[in-house]
Parts: sequence; structure tokens; C-alpha cells
Amino acid sequence: MEYQIFLAGVGGQGILSVTDILCNSALEMGFKIRGSETHGMSQRGGSVFSNVRFGEVYAPLIMERDSDVLLAFEPIEALRYAQYVKPEGICLVNTHPIPSPSFTLTKSSYPDLESIISALKSFCSDIISFDATQLATDLGMPIIQNIIMLGALSAIPGLPLTVDSLKSALKKQFKVKHFSLNLKAFETGRKTYQTITA
Repeated sequence: MEYQIFLAGVGGQGILSVTDILCNSALEMGFKIRGSETHGMSQRGGSVFSNVRFGEVYAPLIMERDSDVLLAFEPIEALRYAQYVKPEGICLVNTHPIPSPSFTLTKSSYPDLESIISALKSFCSDIISFDATQLATDLGMPIIQNIIMLGALSAIPGLPLTVDSLKSALKKQFKVKHFSLNLKAFETGRKTYQTITA
């Protein structure tokens, strides 16, 4: 068995924190795990991606059209890395846009969400999209949109990681004073996914 998750977004969205949580959850469950991440222009709002592979895996990188889930924290970044998801995989997308420096510098207009989702459908038919950043803002801290996305991921049918192992890894990732809010964000993401797909 092997399972692969490709994470994509921009710097400052907490992608590497979610990567750590996924890896710790997989290790707790006894999976062999491999992964790779890129920092690049992350501190300037540039593109960031991460590969998480667990099960009977021996190399860190996900090949194109091989990821079970594309976990995208930003719409354009979902499209940028859409070639990595399996046709029968799942694209889980935060719809809140964060225009990259390339848009700002070239004064290009950001594509509308409908056209982005439409383009994603040529790579993957199962697309779940919602505004995780707004949900995080409603909880009082926009930055925890990454944990809302993690919670949504935890509700995907067939994900080999248990909710308990993910919560355990979440608890290890954050200090006690921040855990309760992050747990609430996690549960919000789970409930949102379940509501959308009901």
C-alpha cells in the first residue's frame, strides 16, 4: 500500500507545518514515510510545495499523475501543480486567492475562481473547494486556514491516517495554549468537507 499527498500554496500559509503533522501521524501509525519540500521564495509569498508519501515507498518525490490528493492552499497554486494528481484522485482547494508577486509585478489580473476550477477539472474530476481562510477568520485567526484544510483532508474516504493519529500529531506540533484553537480549526475543516460532500 502507498498513499501520496501533494501540498501546494504560497509562503506563509503553513504548508510545512501541515507536512510535519502528516509525517508524524504516519510515523505514529507505523508507516514508512518519504517526503520532500521546497522553500524557494516562501518568505516573499512565492510558490511552495511539499510531497508526502507513506506506505511501501522508497523515494521522496511524487511523479506526475500519481498523487492521491492535491491539497492546495491557494487556487492558482492548485492549477500550477494539478498535473501531479491522479485522474481519479481528489483536489482539495482553498478558494481564497493570494496573488503572487508575478501578478503584482506584471500588473496581470487574477483569473476568476470559476475558470480555475473549470481548468482543474481537466486533471481531476473530484474537486472539493471552499474558503478555508474565511472560516479561519471566523474563528479569529486567519493563519489557521492550514489546519482547517488538514481537517478537511482527514475526512476524505480512504485516507489511511486515522483522526486520532492526526490529532495526536497536531497536539505535538503546537504549544498547549494554541492547541484548543487548532483543534477547533481541524474539526471545522472535517465538518465542512462532510457538509459539502453529503
